[in-house]
Amino acid sequence: MKTLHITLATLVAILLQPVLALVTFFPLMGAKFSISNFPPFDLLAVFGLAVMAVSILPILLFGIPCFDALNKTRKLSFLSLSGCAAAMAMLPYLVITYPKPIPGFTANLSWHGHVLPYYDNGQPMAYAWLSYAETALGFGAHGFLCGTVFYLFWRKYRTQEV
Repeated sequence: MKTLHITLATLVAILLQPVLALVTFFPLMGAKFSISNFPPFDLLAVFGLAVMAVSILPILLFGIPCFDALNKTRKLSFLSLSGCAAAMAMLPYLVITYPKPIPGFTANLSWHGHVLPYYDNGQPMAYAWLSYAETALGFGAHGFLCGTVFYLFWRKYRTQEV
């Protein structure tokens, strides 16, 4: 019964990933939606499927063992599980995509409506690092919400320990 309960909580967390991604990432990208400029359904469907496909593996490989370890050590709480989920969501992005020096490369990019220097002669500028941190915090917020959904579902529908 406990395995079934954890499986259901995992499925709820995975199936709600597209909604959580819309809540966390579209505001960070500066998207302002109204009825007149809402994205088409096919774009939202592809976005939702992509988010679910990408999130399944980390949830199964890292989220469930983290939950199990916190539960066995009796350290499981809202903040511990959501904090672990936020850290696990940020970690791959932080490790793989940090702004690396690119010899001879200069780029000015748009950040929140302003064109700013990201790279100057191959060296990442402050705005490249700020953009990197903003995206990492977006992933962290997404992971925090995912951990919260999992924890709240598990807490509400958990079975009594015998």
